Amino acid sequence: MHWKNNRGFSLVELAVVLTVCGLILAISAPGLIRYLDAARVRDAAQTLREEMRLARQKSVTLGTRNYVYTSWGSGPSQYWTGVRTWNDQTKTWSSFTWRGPIDLPSKTKQINGNFGGYIYFYYDPSGRPRQPLERPWPQIDPLASGSIQVVSTVPANTDTMTVNLDLAGGVW
Repeated sequence: MHWKNNRGFSLVELAVVLTVCGLILAISAPGLIRYLDAARVRDAAQTLREEMRLARQKSVTLGTRNYVYTSWGSGPSQYWTGVRTWNDQTKTWSSFTWRGPIDLPSKTKQINGNFGGYIYFYYDPSGRPRQPLERPWPQIDPLASGSIQVVSTVPANTDTMTVNLDLAGGVW
């Protein structure tokens, strides 16, 4: 046999390899799609957790009230954050400075947000979460705790993650 006749694959060999690759892809695709949907829900919950932790950190560091509004705005897949600063001369908090709407990852939404009967709360300068009753100075708003769930909007996917807030300000 001459060396030029042994190069490459035959058409039958190529067809067999492509058929096997197609079968493997067809079998693994639904599992990969379910995994990616679950990863979106985990990512959305992680985003909310980190946003709450950042709001607490800013409150303690800057001496501000940092608000987290869940399911507020144009849809349940968005949230807002707000900041108010203390004015020592007037003994009042400033007006809100808002950031948002901030979108969660696609195909996810928030449900059942409840922080002391509200869908929002704020961190005071001590880092404690409070109910937004906005009492006049020097009264202090009651502490808040609660949770919100992040779910998938894909019909066949029932993945759910819960973001919890405790009275000390911890988020998990």
